[in-house]
Amino acid sequence: MRVVPQSAAARSSKPRSPNARRHLPKAPAIPPPVTLSDQTAVVNEAVRYFGDHFGESIALDAMAATLGVDEEWLDLCFDHCRGKTPYQALQQVRLSRLFDRIAREPQCTLQQQVSRCGLSSVMSANHSFEDLFGIGLVPFRRVCRRAVADRLGTHNP
Repeated sequence: MRVVPQSAAARSSKPRSPNARRHLPKAPAIPPPVTLSDQTAVVNEAVRYFGDHFGESIALDAMAATLGVDEEWLDLCFDHCRGKTPYQALQQVRLSRLFDRIAREPQCTLQQQVSRCGLSSVMSANHSFEDLFGIGLVPFRRVCRRAVADRLGTHNP
């Protein structure tokens, strides 16, 4: 949802709510990435940001501003370079991290793992996980638990 700027008169007549969204400082006016190498650089920087902050809530418009582009250009760069939206790329990073976390720590609950990866619910994460990896969260965790047990020599057939 975009915040529509109000006129100065309208702003001054309304008290500011403590939960009101604060505007981020505008990024310096940088020409949009026109060449494929510029677009690739923007996408790589965004994916690096996703990897560093996957467990947090990420506002794509704010992230785009920190990269020096607007949200439409970020969408265009991802479409040209990866054939997907920034949101789809973020979800793929989160799901990949979920895969790694479950493989490393299968004893944790799925709810814990899903929330640590910045995903909203086990049900939606399961659907996306299965689409991406071809296996649901529960069977994957079961396989990971068996693998840990086998490595420790505690698995009973």
